[in-house]
Amino acid sequence: MNRIAYISRIFRLLFQVVFVFMPLFTIVSWLVLPSTLHIGVAGNGLSYSPIPDTLHITYVMTSGIKVLGFLINMLTVGTAMLILYFLIKLFRNYERQQIFSLANVRILRNVGYTLIIWQVLVPIQQALLSVVLTWNNGPGQRFLAANFSSNNLVVILIACIVILISWIMAEAHKLQEEHEYTV
Repeated sequence: MNRIAYISRIFRLLFQVVFVFMPLFTIVSWLVLPSTLHIGVAGNGLSYSPIPDTLHITYVMTSGIKVLGFLINMLTVGTAMLILYFLIKLFRNYERQQIFSLANVRILRNVGYTLIIWQVLVPIQQALLSVVLTWNNGPGQRFLAANFSSNNLVVILIACIVILISWIMAEAHKLQEEHEYTV
């Protein structure tokens, strides 16, 4: 059990770090626009831009457009943060050696449903972002673009499996309670 608690603490801390840095990274990436955010030294490392490569912006973005783009981007970032919040709670319970509790069943179920919501929001966020960012382009250069790919379907499938596991854990918890009260 100590091993589970130790590994759970590592994952909880990792999720907490990502939870804090995710919105900060998003803010910084919108602040440095129109350039690409580079993390690393001399071209090595990661580069990221919140603007999809398929969108061609033909104007200088105003602060208002950047704020609106950030808020739209926060639809999916906020949902991912909610998933991280649930995972932090789950691994905190595992740290405390609360493995098969009803609280964990609820948390797992919430993770599954939030994963589905996240994948539904992805094309909505893409469509809104494409419209907002290309609205000031000239006529004929405005876009409405959204994508729902097999990656989204895979995440939804994983979410359904997580929900199923939470349901199985709830049933197992009921059986355990019945067994404890049987004389």
